[in-house]
This record gives sequence, structure tokens and C-alpha cells, in this order.
Amino acid sequence: MTRTGIIALIAALGMLTTGLWLNWVAFSAIGISLFLLLILGGISVARPSQLTIDRQIQPPRVPKGSPAIAFLTFANRGRSSVGVTVARQPFGSINVRTVIPRLRRGERGMRTYRLPTTHRGIFDVGPVEVNRADPFELFRVSRRYAEVERIWVYPRLLPFRPLPSGQIRHLEGPSSDTAPQGNITFHRLRDYNVGDDLRLVHWRSSARTGRLVVKHNVDTSQPYSVVLLDQSSSVYTPATFESAVDVCASVLTAVSSNKAPAELRSTDGTILGGPRLRDVTSLIDYLTGIKASDAAPLEAQLLALRRAHGGTSLVVVTGVLDPADLPAVAALRRRFERLVVISITSQQKTPISFAGVRVIVAEDADEACALWNVQGR
Repeated sequence: MTRTGIIALIAALGMLTTGLWLNWVAFSAIGISLFLLLILGGISVARPSQLTIDRQIQPPRVPKGSPAIAFLTFANRGRSSVGVTVARQPFGSINVRTVIPRLRRGERGMRTYRLPTTHRGIFDVGPVEVNRADPFELFRVSRRYAEVERIWVYPRLLPFRPLPSGQIRHLEGPSSDTAPQGNITFHRLRDYNVGDDLRLVHWRSSARTGRLVVKHNVDTSQPYSVVLLDQSSSVYTPATFESAVDVCASVLTAVSSNKAPAELRSTDGTILGGPRLRDVTSLIDYLTGIKASDAAPLEAQLLALRRAHGGTSLVVVTGVLDPADLPAVAALRRRFERLVVISITSQQKTPISFAGVRVIVAEDADEACALWNVQGR
């Protein structure tokens, strides 16, 4: 019942009571008339709806700023016409309105509209809500159609070029000790470990050294990249953090462009992906909902990477760069063939150089992409 309906009900009770108490027929007649209007209004909104609505959203995953379209199909299943209807759909914290035109008996229609995708995040698109009221606005009933659907508004994916170490074969063999073992290229001799294939034992060297040594073969055609995102809110502004997430997602997409494995790490301790990952969709999904926080310092994750398996490339994405972190990055040279640090900040515009580490300082994601592609040639 609407506010108008409540006022009408109070007025009906008051007039009917006054008319009966004072024996005023006119007041009683007005009270009875209002009661009849209320009854008719309730019956009109209580009858089953003749309108059917279905909705589909395509695509469910879309980069920030790209179109996500909702397809609303509707039909009149009743014998009488359905008037103009306004459909509302909750999308995050806002409501999207769509006007459904008047439908004659058996008539169908479709409306398409664009969902707002200007902000990164995971949003639930609520059911389509249609309010139905009687002619006097005494009663209003809200009906829901379709189910709750989820849409991922991805970070912006910029055209970062793949790293050279992630796309070419190392004819001279890899330069790190942590390249994955295989049977393509001989890398070096190492001590025998329990479980090693005895066919890889180098007997001549074992006889000379007095201990078992085996051949360490590597698969030089299989790059493996690790991307580390600094989540510390103290090194970002809201705008630079969004740019850092865009950069992180873009780098992951670039390094895995040939279905190469990738790993995503964040300073809150999250580790996703790994040597067997070939599709970074789950990593981009995680970045879609990520937020800046008072996470552990970047140095803690850099120290943890010293105990990790390593890979072909390490890309560290951060905000205001602390030069004291660069030695910890450079110390990972034995674990990774290529080390890159990307600093997204508006405070520091002077280039930074450090032996063994490529440092990119940019104000936003677009500038970082341009510097990455120019320096990567």
C-alpha cells in the first residue's frame, strides 16, 4: 500500500465512523466509496502479471570502459494490453532504468542498453524490477524477473609488448639456475638428488669428483614469468593504484600471449598461477576485485622469492619507489633472467638506474606502456 493508499484508508475509516456516529449519510457514503476504491485497487494489482521479461548480459567479462550490453526481451502473454512500464535493475550502487513500451495482446519486443563500465570491480546486476500500481496509486506491487548476474569489469588492458626473454629461444642455454628441467638443452652439471633419473648421471665426471653428478637439461622454449603487485596503500594515491592494477593486468596478458605460464603475487601473500597455468583469466579476475591495503612491505615478498623456484622474468609493479628495495630485487638475478620494476607515481619523474634491474618510472599506465615498449625494442 502506498502513502496515498494509507491516507485513503484512514480517511475512509474516519468518514465511515463519523457518518455512523452522527448519522450523516453523506459521510458514510464517502467512507464506503473509499473502501470500494481500496478493494478494487488491491484486486487490480493482485492479479497475475501478463508481462514476461528475460535478460542476458554480454560479455560477462569486459575491460574497463568497453561496452557491456544487456539484452532485455519482453512479451505480453495476456489477452489485454499492457501499458508503458519502467523496468529498474540494480547495478552496484546505482539503478539502471529501461522503458518498456505499451504491448498489445501477444506482442513481443526487445531493448538493449549499455551497462556502466567506467569503474573496475565485480558487480552484481540484480533482477529486473517492475512496479505495478492501480490507477489511483493506492497500491503498488514490485515484481522481479531474471536472476542475479555477475559482471567483471576488468582493469584496462594496454598493448604491452612481450618481453624478449619470454618469446625467443636461448640458443646458448638459459642463464639462471632455476630454469625448468627438460630434455632440450644441456645447461650444467649438478650434484645428484634422490629421485633423479639415473640415465642423466654423468659417469665420467662422477668418477673424477668422487660423487654422483647429473646433467641438468632445460626446456629453453618455455618462458615463465612472475608479476608482483605492491598493494601498500602508503605508496599510492587512488588514481595511481588503479594505474598500477592496469599495468599488472596488461603485463600478465603480454607475457602469457603465447600461452606461456605466469604467476601473480601480491604483497598480502596471495600467490596465483604457476608453471602449469596457460590461461590468465583467473588472475585477471583476482585483479578485478583487488584493493589497496596495509599489506606486508614489498621487501618481505622479495625475500620470499629467493626461496621460490624462479623463472624467466620478474616484473615488480609498485607506487612511489623506495630505492632501498632495488638491491633486494637485484639479488634475485640468480632466480630470474630479466628483472623489471615499474613505479607508478606523480611525485618522482627522474629516471632511476640500478645495475641488473630495468626501472620504469611513469605517471600513469599509458606512460608506463609507452616506456615499456620503447625500452623493450
